[in-house]
Amino acid sequence: MDRRTLQMIQRGLIAAVSLVLALIVVTAFRGLLEPPGDTIPRRTTTTVAAGSVVEESSTTTSTTGADTVTSTTASTSDTGVCVDTEPSTANATLLQVFFPCGSSDLATGGTYVYRTVPKTDLVLTTTMNEMTRGLEPEEEALGFRSPFPSTADGSFVGVSLVDGTAYVEFDSDIFPDGADTPEGSQIFISTLNANVFQFDTISAVEYRLGGSCDAFWQHLDGECQVITRSQWRSQLAAP
Repeated sequence: MDRRTLQMIQRGLIAAVSLVLALIVVTAFRGLLEPPGDTIPRRTTTTVAAGSVVEESSTTTSTTGADTVTSTTASTSDTGVCVDTEPSTANATLLQVFFPCGSSDLATGGTYVYRTVPKTDLVLTTTMNEMTRGLEPEEEALGFRSPFPSTADGSFVGVSLVDGTAYVEFDSDIFPDGADTPEGSQIFISTLNANVFQFDTISAVEYRLGGSCDAFWQHLDGECQVITRSQWRSQLAAP
């Protein structure tokens, strides 16, 4: 093999290696610009203030049409209050959407309604949409209460996940009257947190309005907060 042929082979190998390296760099750069989407199939076991433990299984599926099918459940011994059975499921996604219920004004992670929706991997996105829809009359009859106004339906804009932190975006229709009071803010945030932290892949959450954490918290008469899972657990355990 002559020298010229060897040089051509060397140039070809160098070009191939350069192309592979360029593809690796481009892929890594796109990963920085495009945070991973919302695919969160796992849930967590939550110890609530009363000492009970809510065992939440992985997302399951059931058959359904275009409309959402609703039923309710919660861990409480008060017969007829916050209590119902899990719906029969197959070939669609079963969600747990948390709301305050019974004697507690806060969503502690122990009271939730079931929502059966068309099969999806975007379980956090779908859960937040269902949360802002509010409650059905039969759910309210069982003692569930929503802190969100009727205008909140559709106020969830989107979520991105970066290194375990969820960045959750709303528009201004999410805020109820009285959200800027200490009690109103606590009830409102507890419901958001219960729905987000049911998924054990999330270690922290930042809520935003128009892309701004500060703008969101101004509606609650506060400053931007990034809430961690440990802070949420501490709030649940507080007397």
